[in-house]
Amino acid sequence: MDRAILHALQLSPRASWATVAGVLSVDATTVARRWRQLREAGAAWVTCHPPLEPGTLFAHMEIECEHGRLSEVTRAFCAEPWCVSVDLTTGARDLLVFAGARSYEQLAYRVSERVQEIPHIRAVRTHVGLRRYTDASRWRLGTLDSSQVGQVRRVTGERATGVGTSWSELSDEDWAMALELGRDGRASVSRLAEVSGTHETKVRRRLDRLLGSGQLTLRTEVARSASPSPVQALFFADAAIGQLDHRVSLLARHPEIRSVFSAAGPYTLGFMVWVTSLEHLHRFEKQITQALGLRVRDRVLVLRSAKRVGHVLDAQGRSVTHIPVDLR
Repeated sequence: MDRAILHALQLSPRASWATVAGVLSVDATTVARRWRQLREAGAAWVTCHPPLEPGTLFAHMEIECEHGRLSEVTRAFCAEPWCVSVDLTTGARDLLVFAGARSYEQLAYRVSERVQEIPHIRAVRTHVGLRRYTDASRWRLGTLDSSQVGQVRRVTGERATGVGTSWSELSDEDWAMALELGRDGRASVSRLAEVSGTHETKVRRRLDRLLGSGQLTLRTEVARSASPSPVQALFFADAAIGQLDHRVSLLARHPEIRSVFSAAGPYTLGFMVWVTSLEHLHRFEKQITQALGLRVRDRVLVLRSAKRVGHVLDAQGRSVTHIPVDLR
């Protein structure tokens, strides 16, 4: 039942317990209790992506550390509010840090001067994101059947993707709401009104607008140890620019895909996957390279996620604390 609850919340992170209970044919009290147990154990949580504004950009930083200093450097990056996620990895880097900024100038400062202030770093390589095609908010556990998925969507409604919607700079009140939603994506409207210093009516209206435009995105997370797909990997690949959009549309259909992005750097495309085993990972790579004509240039196995969208994780991938992701 727990995974069914989580799948429903992946589809609609702020769905009422009555809605989820109706889909699963159980009572709302049971659903609320199971969710509370999962969240208190750090096995699952709802969070919020960093808010998007005109000029927002992201980058992957590959970090090489001095021998014996990995834990220290990891803690330093986890403590930075502009570092969205931090992964310990295999290959030619020790850490992969997903970082954000509100401008090129701010990003340049952070990946150069700010990073230089962190001791025991031997090398840094930065890949600036050009376009995010899909993100982890669309990854699904796959527990519910198609009729149950359809029922959740009918009851809660589909949100717009933000395409064609003009974005504006966020107010301090918007940022306050976003930071609280990062801690708890199911925070009540009254709580959001409290932290933002505004009225509940305005909170509801503003939250609907920001979620509908795509400036805010909620997502339901699950601990690695509680996931049916505990193996995480990031691929860097090349594809012909003229065929990139078509290749990505086909790639994004695979249920293993967590995110897909293009980047400025030695590789055209990057994509994160969650799979059931190393053998599954091998089969997946073989399948997509043959079917889509992608040339995989590098593959990075995530040994452990230390931070994911502001939530600091333990060795089992459970959320133990939260550092607000603030790109300002």
